[in-house]
Amino acid sequence: MASLLAPAVANAASKPKPVYPTISSISPRKLTISEKLTIKGTHLSAGKAKSSVAFYRAGKPVVFVKADSSTSTKVVVTVPPKVAGLLAQRDGLGVATQLRLRVVATKMSKSWTKNSRSPVVSPLPGADAAPGTAAAAQQAAALAYKTCQEQAAAAPAADADSDGIANGTEIQYSLDPCTADTDGDGLIDGYEFWSAVDLNGAAVPYPGKRPWPNPLDPTDTNYDFDGDGLLLWQEYKLWKAGGTGFPLTQYSDGTQNTGGTQPVITQAQRYLDLDGDGNLTDDERDFDGDGLSNNVEFNFRGTQAWWKGIDWHVPPPHGSGNSYIEPMYTLRAFADPDPVDADSDGDGILDGADDQDNDGWSNFAEMQLSRYQTGYRVHPFNPCLPNPHSLTCSRYIPLSGTAWPPFDKVSDTATSGMPGEAIPFAWPFVVWDDYHNAVLADPTAADHYVGTVFGPWTPSPSFAEAWDYSSGPQGP
Repeated sequence: MASLLAPAVANAASKPKPVYPTISSISPRKLTISEKLTIKGTHLSAGKAKSSVAFYRAGKPVVFVKADSSTSTKVVVTVPPKVAGLLAQRDGLGVATQLRLRVVATKMSKSWTKNSRSPVVSPLPGADAAPGTAAAAQQAAALAYKTCQEQAAAAPAADADSDGIANGTEIQYSLDPCTADTDGDGLIDGYEFWSAVDLNGAAVPYPGKRPWPNPLDPTDTNYDFDGDGLLLWQEYKLWKAGGTGFPLTQYSDGTQNTGGTQPVITQAQRYLDLDGDGNLTDDERDFDGDGLSNNVEFNFRGTQAWWKGIDWHVPPPHGSGNSYIEPMYTLRAFADPDPVDADSDGDGILDGADDQDNDGWSNFAEMQLSRYQTGYRVHPFNPCLPNPHSLTCSRYIPLSGTAWPPFDKVSDTATSGMPGEAIPFAWPFVVWDDYHNAVLADPTAADHYVGTVFGPWTPSPSFAEAWDYSSGPQGP
């Protein structure tokens, strides 16, 4: 029996003991995600990707990372974004955390490293993300940003963020070459920068100084640098909708005539020419081709805000006092037309030809043309003006609160529309008499007015009846 057992004992004695990797040192002790960690030890596996490193924090799943390179005594590994899931959190962001290690070669280290041989790993800065975004995703974005910064610095003539400014120029002026909108105001850096170039007479400005359209100033969007009536953000909206490039050839806030002057040639252009000078500046041009000037749709008679704030000074055409702001019609909601959408309500009719308040008077007549140009008391957000017999003028007038024109009171004894006046309401008589006489004396005077010469207002036969309240808003 003893002789039979001898070979088995001999085989057991000759079997080699398993060899486990060991870690003798790490460098550096403190590092950031994306940086390289060097591990020295014994019994490591030589060859690229022959070894792996395990990162661990109590209570978290182990993260395994392939080594960049390894020999029998040294392993180099890049700490990847996925390790961020092991880091402690503060206010939703990772903080510097000590992580323990094991090396995996042919075998795995027997135990996790002690503190003296465990690195403290910090997250990359600039990892802001939406609440609930995984730490690894945050760090992946931060790593991409870091890589972009390095590449931008190495290629100064390129444009890493496609904002119209070369990387080298952005770095020179303390802009972010990897963020198209450095100041976060909704306007890309290139638009503000090139508007500043136009404003400064094509001399390159330093964008950190004011007053310029400034890619480092998030408060400048409501300025009108070139004085054409359009705010910086409004010209940017037009430029962006046009899909144009750099330098700016359309709607720069550094010049009133972007791309050069635009002479008035056609009758349609004459209607757009708000100041009658024969040239369409950026504010007078009609980006979406709907028959309404850009500024009319952004800031002028095409907006409810303008009608809410305009002081007519004298109650039309009677009453007392020297200040009069018309109350707004309140029984329905309205929407302003969109300067970059020719059909803002989607009904297939261009905004100029459309009828915002459905009273039978086009937006062109009530928005683009003034009351002085039409000779009528138009209002695009009040279906009772200029004709209270309109099919959409309310059948009922509020007994409490403020009534709207023409039913509002302009004095103790009068409303803004009086019985006996012909409908639709004219606006005001004396101005048109003066204008008519001026044209008779000098026919060229008509060139200073847009559109048709109306002369003194004379109601057409269909509107010749007097308004006596007896027939109701809709009329017979």
